[in-house]
Amino acid sequence: MKQVQNSKKILVLSTTLLLLGCSPIDSSNTGVLQSIINSSHELTIQTVEFSSTEIVTNVGVTLFDYITGEEIAKVVVDDEGKAVFPGVIQDTAYKITISRILPSGEWLEQTEEEIVYDENKPIVSIETFNTNNHSPLDVPVVLQNPELPNGCEITALTAILNYYGMKVDKLKLATDYLPKQPITKKGNTLYGPDPNLAYAGDPSKKSGSYYVFAPPIVEVANNVLFEHSSEFRAMDLSDASKKEIINYVQSGVPVLAWVTIDLKKPRTKGAWVIQETKQNHPIYMNLHAVVVTGYQNGKVSVMNPLSGHQSIEENVFFDSFKSLGSHAIVIL
Repeated sequence: MKQVQNSKKILVLSTTLLLLGCSPIDSSNTGVLQSIINSSHELTIQTVEFSSTEIVTNVGVTLFDYITGEEIAKVVVDDEGKAVFPGVIQDTAYKITISRILPSGEWLEQTEEEIVYDENKPIVSIETFNTNNHSPLDVPVVLQNPELPNGCEITALTAILNYYGMKVDKLKLATDYLPKQPITKKGNTLYGPDPNLAYAGDPSKKSGSYYVFAPPIVEVANNVLFEHSSEFRAMDLSDASKKEIINYVQSGVPVLAWVTIDLKKPRTKGAWVIQETKQNHPIYMNLHAVVVTGYQNGKVSVMNPLSGHQSIEENVFFDSFKSLGSHAIVIL
């Protein structure tokens, strides 16, 4: 990058020399050249959490020419949450994007801002959704009761969408967006949907209603994101490892995860016949869903739709998560 910037300076100097002609370089000409050399400055981008303004260090910053859209430089912030771009020009417009860096190494853009460089204000602070790893993500508390006694999944999703700035309501999502199929009984046999396709019952009912797994919640999330013209997308993260879950959370991405309500072994009672496959589905009696918001010192922070923010020993949490089949989703 330095080589490119130096080449640009050489080009500017060469052009200036041509304009000056072959006359000797007097003191006035020297002043012109010096002013060109001094026209380049250094821009520092400071990345901070939007909720606390504390620094974040796990993001990438890209600088673009505002007029042409050409990428100028791409920098991972340092231990102080700073990305430095030398060679910027006074009173020139630039576009800056902040990207979360996924565990795969992919850069996913999350924030965009335009600035005009001012040498008197060489440090520009930009807020991001990312966490500083020292405190949980600021996912708002959204409680399922009393309206949705069996609606932990859609309530947890509502909290994540609210975290991303979307004003959505849990009841509207449960009523208008969540795919649902009733549980019916013929003789002594219960019939119901595949939880990977639809919610079993009605989450607003205390009895006769059960749960849903990740794919329908992903569907709900993507429909809402599309309607809000959001560039975010929901993704099924089921079968993710403990490390993957932690990496997502520490890169600023809350994770909706299925665990048991008491964090003990899954309890089942009876079964229903899945209408599409005619297979028996054991009915989980203590299934629950929470939003993972942080991890530090061997403890997982969650937003629990029944009780709000809480901290859980990592082994207890992930044992429960795996015991139910490792169901999870993220919005990126």
